[in-house]
Amino acid sequence: MRELLQTRVRIALPAMLAIQSFGTMCSFAGAVVAVQASADLGVKSTSIGIYMAVLYIIGMLSGLGAGSFLARYGVIRTCQVALLAAGLGLGLAGAVPVWSVAIAAAVLIGIGMGPLNPASSRILARHSPPRWMPLVFSVKQTGTPMGGMLAGLLLPPLMALYDWRVAIMAIAAIPLLTLFGVQFIRNDLDDDRNPDLRISLAGITDSLRVIVTSGRLATLAAAGYFYTFAQMSILSFMVIFLEEANGLSTEFAGGIFAIIHGSAIPARVFWGLIAGRLVSSWALLGLIGSMMSVSIIAMSFFTPAWPFWLTALVAVMLGASTNGVLGLLLSEFARLAPSGKVGEAAGGGQFFLFFGIVSGPPVFGAMVEFGGGYANAFYLIAAATLATGFYLLLTARRGRVS
Repeated sequence: MRELLQTRVRIALPAMLAIQSFGTMCSFAGAVVAVQASADLGVKSTSIGIYMAVLYIIGMLSGLGAGSFLARYGVIRTCQVALLAAGLGLGLAGAVPVWSVAIAAAVLIGIGMGPLNPASSRILARHSPPRWMPLVFSVKQTGTPMGGMLAGLLLPPLMALYDWRVAIMAIAAIPLLTLFGVQFIRNDLDDDRNPDLRISLAGITDSLRVIVTSGRLATLAAAGYFYTFAQMSILSFMVIFLEEANGLSTEFAGGIFAIIHGSAIPARVFWGLIAGRLVSSWALLGLIGSMMSVSIIAMSFFTPAWPFWLTALVAVMLGASTNGVLGLLLSEFARLAPSGKVGEAAGGGQFFLFFGIVSGPPVFGAMVEFGGGYANAFYLIAAATLATGFYLLLTARRGRVS
């Protein structure tokens, strides 16, 4: 640990953790306010799937093109622009409650979300000793569930006091304040930027080429797709499932939403601690896929008659598995990346992760509407994660890289 604390990780990791948390909070806000906002926007609450799809399609594209921006302007400056876009998008959605404006807000938030993982991968891989990378990346990725937990904890009481529009405009101030705060460390952490580098669209194809030309990276990308498909399906519809399908209160649903995110924080740290030490990261990703399947099936049997402790237990399992896996995935993308291509591997890998995020909510929503309700939709994603987990376990020996 002393070796780790002697590097710039001691500065970079807290900074990227804060940036990841507040940027992700903006992306999850829509899922928390969906039931209340849908009435004002004149759409069904299940339209959150379309909103999230737009957000992450833009995130996919902005993440692919992030490599050259990171190299020219630096990680911190790129993240400042990203936070600005996310904060403005969330504020716009609250200020003008119209469905077309909400879609425009999703575009802005997506622009802000896309560069965050490539940015953190670039800076943390540069400063982290190799044996500490799974832990460092997993700790950084706790920012994602932390952002969701903040959305689940902050928005319901603000909605109770005011309404959903005031609530999301209030939390939009947080990323805007953060972008000013990280300015103080920019010179220290953006020391590798190259102001003379030309921005080129070739960076987009380079990022994809890194993934598809490596068998291990391509397998990892495919597994990540199915895992994020399940993750965002659960996260986008959990509040709606508890409120609309089961008649529970916004406060209760928001609390469960927060538990799912909160439980992922220690889980990501735990997965990062044991990965590569007690079990290979590849095999651990397979085991987590099996855990996802079990927890999703368990949630499919939920009824309002369940005691709170049982609901919370299933929420913890969902959080630890579906929402606890991204740190390991990004660590593996960085570890398996060709020399000097960490940012490109992270951006290319994120493209497939975000593709799962994009396709998950609309497919899940369509299953709910036209495929027999929530139970069948839960079974679909449980089957996909179980098959993915088994495949990774079968190929674990090939997944190990010295």
